[in-house]
Amino acid sequence: MAAALLPCFAGLLAASQALAEPAQVLLVRHGHKTPGGSTYNLSPEGLQRALALAALIPACFGKPDQIHAFGLDLATNKNARSYQTAVPLAVATGITIQIDAESTARSREIGEQILNSRANSGANIVMFWEHRHLPELAAGLGWPSMRPIADDNFDQLFLLDYNGSARPPRVSVYSQQDLLQGLKPCKSFGVAPLSPRRSDP
Repeated sequence: MAAALLPCFAGLLAASQALAEPAQVLLVRHGHKTPGGSTYNLSPEGLQRALALAALIPACFGKPDQIHAFGLDLATNKNARSYQTAVPLAVATGITIQIDAESTARSREIGEQILNSRANSGANIVMFWEHRHLPELAAGLGWPSMRPIADDNFDQLFLLDYNGSARPPRVSVYSQQDLLQGLKPCKSFGVAPLSPRRSDP
């Protein structure tokens, strides 16, 4: 009798694990910084891109349920760029930014917690992160093969899609510039997110 019940328990366990997964996680490096700059702020170019992402992300990937930012040092402002990049999206969508204070030492663990928390079941999550720690975060989210990001690369978006309980998740890489210029269609709408759309007659 007990042996007959084991497959049922295994099936229930697998189903409960699947329910805990988010629908998707979008990984975004913080915006452009001034090379050799003396502050931890975004450059003017980085701020402009952050403002553009506030329109691009909901149009292409849906309104987020959660927005996370890499932790910053409140005394020195070190790593403030991730938070600064997240602010326009938070303002545009009304979603409060969650600052992951232990991200420098625990990026992988943070990814694991997000992936396995029941509170995130079916959620659309956007994470603005420091580029050196993005591969660790991705590994915790079930994608251990993310390559390091070059110091001068501020253009990529990484979509981890868990639809259908995919593990590892299906990964799509997008160019922000291509999406903004309409060179490649948005995932959701098939058009450039900032281009005018024809109204229905």
